[in-house]
Amino acid sequence: MKILTYFLAAILGLVSLSTVAQTRLSGHIVDLDSRQPVDFANIGVLDKNVGTVSDFDGSFKLDLEASDINSTDTLQISRIGYRTIKFSTKDFLEQLQSNPVVELEATAYELDGIVVKSSDSDKRRMGYQSRSKRLFGFWNDSLALGGEHASKIMVRRGPVKLEDLSFHVAANISDSILVRVNVYELERGLPGKNFTTANILHTIKQRQGTITIDLSPYNIVVDDHFVISLELLKIYGGRVGIGISAFDDGARSYTRVVSQGRWKRMRKGFTIAYHLNTSSVDKEDMVAGKDGIPKRDRPDIVSILWDTSRSMEQRDLERELAFLDAYFKEIGSVTVALRKFSNNWSRSRLFKINNGYWLELKKVLESTRYDGGASQRLWDSMEVSGHALLFTDGKNYPEDLGKEWSTELFTINGDPSANHKFLKELAEDHGGNYLNLEKMVDLSKALQFTKFHIKDNLEYGTRLDVKKASTVRGSVGDLDSPLTKVLVKVRNSDRETRTDTKGNFSIQAFDGEILDFSYPGREDASSVVNTGSQMLKIIMPIGITALEEVVLEENRKLEELHRPLNKDINTRFGKLDMNKVGFSVKQMEGSEISPSAQTLMDAVEGKFPGVKTVRVYPEDYEVVQLRDRALAWDIDGHIYPPQTPPFHINVHNIKDLTIMPPSWSVAKYGRLAPGGIIIVRTISNTFDDIELVDKTITKPGNIYLNDAVELASGLPSKPIYVQRIANRSSAKEGYLQYLKEQEHYGSYPSFYQESSEIFLRFWKEVSLSNLVKSNLLESFSENTDALKILAYSYEQQGDNKEAQLVYEHIHGISPSLQAKRDLARMLTKLGSYKEAWSVYKGYVSNRDYLEEEGLDKLARREILDFVQNHGDKVGLDPSKFNFEETGDLSLIVEWNDPNTQFELQFVGPNQRFFNWNNTVEVSQEQTLEGNLSAIFDIDESQQGDWLVNMTYMGNQANLPTYLKFTLRNNATGEEEMKMVTLRQQNVKYKVMNIGSKGMMLY
Repeated sequence: MKILTYFLAAILGLVSLSTVAQTRLSGHIVDLDSRQPVDFANIGVLDKNVGTVSDFDGSFKLDLEASDINSTDTLQISRIGYRTIKFSTKDFLEQLQSNPVVELEATAYELDGIVVKSSDSDKRRMGYQSRSKRLFGFWNDSLALGGEHASKIMVRRGPVKLEDLSFHVAANISDSILVRVNVYELERGLPGKNFTTANILHTIKQRQGTITIDLSPYNIVVDDHFVISLELLKIYGGRVGIGISAFDDGARSYTRVVSQGRWKRMRKGFTIAYHLNTSSVDKEDMVAGKDGIPKRDRPDIVSILWDTSRSMEQRDLERELAFLDAYFKEIGSVTVALRKFSNNWSRSRLFKINNGYWLELKKVLESTRYDGGASQRLWDSMEVSGHALLFTDGKNYPEDLGKEWSTELFTINGDPSANHKFLKELAEDHGGNYLNLEKMVDLSKALQFTKFHIKDNLEYGTRLDVKKASTVRGSVGDLDSPLTKVLVKVRNSDRETRTDTKGNFSIQAFDGEILDFSYPGREDASSVVNTGSQMLKIIMPIGITALEEVVLEENRKLEELHRPLNKDINTRFGKLDMNKVGFSVKQMEGSEISPSAQTLMDAVEGKFPGVKTVRVYPEDYEVVQLRDRALAWDIDGHIYPPQTPPFHINVHNIKDLTIMPPSWSVAKYGRLAPGGIIIVRTISNTFDDIELVDKTITKPGNIYLNDAVELASGLPSKPIYVQRIANRSSAKEGYLQYLKEQEHYGSYPSFYQESSEIFLRFWKEVSLSNLVKSNLLESFSENTDALKILAYSYEQQGDNKEAQLVYEHIHGISPSLQAKRDLARMLTKLGSYKEAWSVYKGYVSNRDYLEEEGLDKLARREILDFVQNHGDKVGLDPSKFNFEETGDLSLIVEWNDPNTQFELQFVGPNQRFFNWNNTVEVSQEQTLEGNLSAIFDIDESQQGDWLVNMTYMGNQANLPTYLKFTLRNNATGEEEMKMVTLRQQNVKYKVMNIGSKGMMLY
């Protein structure tokens, strides 16, 4: 069943205004001399996000909370063409009470004389163009009058005159709105002084399409990067809802929600698409200073921030040291404060540089050890002041870093794979430059940037430029032999290859891309790329059509020799009508089994043409094959892979046995049964008398046979490199061993997680554990499978702030539905309710309907829980929503790798069990989209503990899989989280008990 669209409408549309004690300030703004009303003046409390604009008649209304009326908060009134005035909020209220008329004094503006060049080559286009209906900047009721959406515009060669502004309306539900165009100087990365000299107004009426506003009469001339915005002035018709097309290119946009409010950067990469036509101009006063270039002040103290993250191990150290050598020779004598950083900050060290001599500092830099990566703790404690040189590659930095810094910052790097765009933006936001030593062959040019205010016209691409493809290797075959000439193709690209005579292949691909495998007569296969995997193993069973032909031909030939049983059976999928399945089926009654048979393999041996039992000794390996394809087993609903047949079954307790070909088993069991399946129904446990309405724990008649073993968690069960680290005499010695092991295992994400756990649990070294673990973000920044391991680990540690940083990073890489849900949930945990609600709305807006299973069920449950507990904080009325009944407990299961195959078994207090297989219950399409979650309700009405078992069938690579289990008490809202590592395949493990004391891992 599907949740209908009305739920989505409720989520997106039910917003109510909260009511608090407020004081209304109202009055009129007039011109001091003419006494005429001043329209569209900005009135607001600075940095409080409380403001409005005056109407056509100069009138205004502004509601302030009682706490905002005091002697310290500043209310400012500004308008183009008038002097800005300021009051304390208390004084302003008192003035309005005595006289509601506010006077503004006009200022005289004289437009600069401009000569516009007439040639076509001097007509330039600037900014960004987009007609996207998927990505847009949205004005809605939360944006008050005076609110603005703005974008940074790069000027490569000026001066230029702005001729017109264009943007594309993706959707508009407003009757019409009045906006004003503002042009700001760029000051430390944010909009600064507004240098427009007149009101530039436009009424937006159209529902969709491109809008162009003529700017030519206003003689707006710019010579450097600037910010252009649209400001909301008046709403006609009572509501506002308009989307302006945007795109994701790594540029920068800004917003402020009310008049005089604080500017805020929008998420990194999101750019509202404002496009401008310009003309080159001649202007006499565009040159600064005698020599045309203003000079920088000479610093007394220089801060050197030296990145020691693992990715910096490949830095161009020789080039960076050569720059510093030239820099110190130029500057002479100065004090240097050195701070190294990776996962945390080292202590600051001071060095005295005399006449350019800096050997002591140089030796310290040369002896640097590189490991780990950035963390939220690092960014929270990062302070930069004075004249700073930041040596880094700029990878994995947060978008709002340095917004409070008051410094002149230079970013320096010589690595071609650095995040050049970010480094340039960060430096320019703080009055400095990006010194890309790879591009600056002559170091004297780099020195000039540190001495003079020089504009850098180099342009850089987005983060995708630093994301490199990796070589993915693997093999393709069936259960017995390799397949030659299989087509291997990266989906939605022109990259493809074919397997060689041994079934092997290699291809270039990015993390998260999808490999498709196709071969005549075989079932198509696919795999999500994880470049942390060293070798993929892809199994391609015979295709459905080919297998049906094989089965039909076989049955035709053997029809006279063997008349098959044709008996309907009830299974976990419902009743199978053998007259309607479309192919012939092999069946046998339990009474036909030979009395001498000891195992199921004995029972089927020699009973069916084309079916054989293969035994290999002394390896003790047995498998049943249908025309050389291995058959899986379904024993009363419990699935066993071909390599681990159910030897424990009593053959004399078998009611009947049915062999289904791959044409049926692939559709029902997916990757668990690519070669067909043998369905065995026992006398004591069948589905015959069970009503298959839903899959609740109490419906199946399955009795648990206590056939699971405990999940080993001691040191002997860990990888050998972990054992070698743990066997060292101290944490310090263990870290040295870890560095040695890193040379061999550092390309595996699991290496850092397993090593981190040892430092935490064996030596209680939290700091060292976090350093090791931070390599997951540093070394696998584009690998969402690896990043989820890091996020799970932080959550288990209770470090939700660090987990949020990782989930935000994942969402930036791939904003899938799973990524949205994960981020929204973590923002909710941290109390960032507005941000969480925005992400949840993004989840819902991407769905036409919500399914009742899987990730949709989980997201819907969490959204309703959010509305019930935090709706009032985002203007939602919980009474407008229908809340559903839940069980006493809910178990949320999440896994990091989309290629993972596993089966959960839930055993109730009455020893009845229910099996859930992710490859059966989660479609391949959902898996490829990144949906890797499920939720189970557990009813505690029966007394006793629940047992959770698991069988792990691998992940197409010989790497561990990580699962996160979250047990939620639906009555109290309390949650308990555990992380489980899966290594050994095809073994049923006891994972945990669930009872009144929560989760107890084995």
